[in-house]
Amino acid sequence: MRKLSVFIDESGDFGEIKERPAYYLVTFVFHDQNNSIDQEIKKLEVGVRDAGFQVEYIHTGPVIRREEVFSVYSIDERRKLLYKMLNFVNACPVSYLTVVIDRKEAADKVTLSGRLAKAIHTAMGAYRDYFAGFDRIIVYYDNGQSELSAILNAVFSIQFSNVEFRKAQPQKYRLLQAADFICTMELLRIKRDEKRLSRSEEQFFYKPQELKKTFLKSLEKKRL
Repeated sequence: MRKLSVFIDESGDFGEIKERPAYYLVTFVFHDQNNSIDQEIKKLEVGVRDAGFQVEYIHTGPVIRREEVFSVYSIDERRKLLYKMLNFVNACPVSYLTVVIDRKEAADKVTLSGRLAKAIHTAMGAYRDYFAGFDRIIVYYDNGQSELSAILNAVFSIQFSNVEFRKAQPQKYRLLQAADFICTMELLRIKRDEKRLSRSEEQFFYKPQELKKTFLKSLEKKRL
């Protein structure tokens, strides 16, 4: 039996737009369970521990902004941690897709919900042959946003008869952390193209073209 795991993370919320431009992103990371990632996970966790980090959740945004538990680490230490996540994603037999909604076209909850549901439905429909190759589809999401949870349940249940939903904590699933990493990178791709990276983002990716050539370009190979 072939099982497909789908790990989901989002960037943005359904609330009032506080700044413009603004976007809502949902990233889906796909993993065929027949392809083990045990060695990749072990290498990541040993590497994180041996480098002196005491963190169980590599939360990309806070790593870049020096927030939460990452506030005690220097920029070079945090960069090392993010490179470990990049190497982990590149080494894993996974693929992904990201749905992006421009909030100028969806300023309120109702409009955003409608556009998001349609965009996810269209994105999944474009790869129907891929999904048809699996006997079961297991969706992992932390239920962080109730509106998105409802949309995911509705869209996946309509698209697939063999789907199962599981509430999952990012601390326990490295591929949920990978989804968070990719979602953050896709937002940074937009911000870079629009020339509006924040000061902390510019300071973090201080090497010329590092964000584009090292991070964004390598992730393109993982797109579904």
